[in-house]
Amino acid sequence: MRKQTKIAALISAAAVLSVGGAMTAFAATGWQQENGTWVYYNRNEEKVTETWQKSGDYWFYLDDNGEMATDSLIDDNDDTYYVDVNGVMVTNRWVAVDNENAGEENEPNQWWYYFGANGKAYKRSDSSTGDVSLKTINGKKYTFNTDGKMQYGWVKDGETQHDDNAWQDSEYFFGDENDGSMAEGWKEIAIKDDQAADLQPGDNYWDEDQTRWFYFKASGKKEKNQTGKTINGRKYGFDEYGRMNAGWITGATLSNTLAKDGGRQGIATYSNSFLYYSTPEDGARSTKGWFKVTPGYYLQRDKYEDGSDYWYYSDGNGKLTVNEIKTVNGKKYAFDNYGRMISGFVVLQMEANTVGSGYSSKKIVQKVDSDGTYDTGDNYTRFVKANDSTFSSGELKAYFFGGSDDGSMKTGKQTVELDSEKYTFEFAKNGSNKGAGLNGMEDHKFYIGGKLTTADADSKIEIVILDSLHDNKFIAKSSVEDALAAYGNGGAKHFKSNGDLDYTEFKLTGLPTGYKAYVVNTTGAMVKSGTKKDGDDYKVKTSNYTVDWVRLEE
Repeated sequence: MRKQTKIAALISAAAVLSVGGAMTAFAATGWQQENGTWVYYNRNEEKVTETWQKSGDYWFYLDDNGEMATDSLIDDNDDTYYVDVNGVMVTNRWVAVDNENAGEENEPNQWWYYFGANGKAYKRSDSSTGDVSLKTINGKKYTFNTDGKMQYGWVKDGETQHDDNAWQDSEYFFGDENDGSMAEGWKEIAIKDDQAADLQPGDNYWDEDQTRWFYFKASGKKEKNQTGKTINGRKYGFDEYGRMNAGWITGATLSNTLAKDGGRQGIATYSNSFLYYSTPEDGARSTKGWFKVTPGYYLQRDKYEDGSDYWYYSDGNGKLTVNEIKTVNGKKYAFDNYGRMISGFVVLQMEANTVGSGYSSKKIVQKVDSDGTYDTGDNYTRFVKANDSTFSSGELKAYFFGGSDDGSMKTGKQTVELDSEKYTFEFAKNGSNKGAGLNGMEDHKFYIGGKLTTADADSKIEIVILDSLHDNKFIAKSSVEDALAAYGNGGAKHFKSNGDLDYTEFKLTGLPTGYKAYVVNTTGAMVKSGTKKDGDDYKVKTSNYTVDWVRLEE
């Protein structure tokens, strides 16, 4: 508008020249100059008052004293006009008029008016019912109140709204007092929200004083109540007041007491209701892809308070992937009930198939807590043994998902560290159980939930007892001496020719029906045939992988 003001000044200068030429000589009627001002006498030689009078191409206004008005607003019936310093009616121009109430609360220093081709100020009709009455000027849209004053900022019912809730209650925004063009597209606006801390505690962009982005349609109305508005190829969300979403947003009711105190946190359906929209400066919704951020206060309060970042993956609708093993770019990843990518060695409880029998290879019920459950190698073995039926059925499966910044499912032979001890694991390379730890006999090696069963280094070899009648169910792994104590006979003594004791031979005759004893070495391989000696000098003979006898030489 400042450019327009300069143009107006040039037009006024031209008007002066024209008026000067038009008012050079007057008779007893017409224009007369009296006491330094111009007046006009009609044919009856009467001074004209409160009316317009034309001279040349210009109109002039005679006030109630008959004097030509200058540099002032003219109210004529229900219309408002403006005459410049030369008294010329202004047309097709912006004019800034000093505000007599300047300095008072919410009062601008000046009011802008626009006067059309007929000299009348653009005004809102008294009968208008809409929030705005738009006028297009030089390709931009403006709105004026019933007095002809250009409105600015948030506008409702034809008037600028100054209260703190104006951004919530109003649909339109018209810039500031010196540039009141209607907002279209993106607009960054300072707002005040005294409820912000209660709605989204902790996030600095949810403080009472905020600077937030809004998006206004071609009609001027703001976008609101959106979760996936596409703008320039990116997805954005807007709350009920039109404020562009930022950070974690959920469709779940935030006023719900259970949500606020954490009672719903960790429930998959609740976590799946969250969308992530980046920062107030960016705001583009995470659509399909990875992002690493701190969980929101309402998503996972304890981790939010820790300030730790986690990897998340959202689908094409922006929803978090929750309790699922998902293939991304040819690799498999797992996500817990909070939507966080799972990393490292874990045991997952899988969801029962809705059709048929068995358990899903994708849908997760929960990640089994490792604290005291499988935090050490021995504890893990005991855990698997105690839950043999659920491992065998596929309800429980062990997986290895790499590091915190990798997280992709690992298959085949892997080294897993439990309580600073390293163990060899084997995870299925293909099939519906791809990635799950092997459980049972495979290539004459025995795995317990993926963990290779090996002899301790000091023992050299150990005895493994399996139940052949129940899919080689793991019974025990022990030293040779302990196996003899549990299942051996008293031992048969064999003597040398000179009568000295040569050795004592034992048989595992106490094995229950279906139980079989195997010898495993420190590499995890089962000894097919021959004899092996352990660290306590017990010699074990195997045939076709099973134990024939045990001898203790003197």
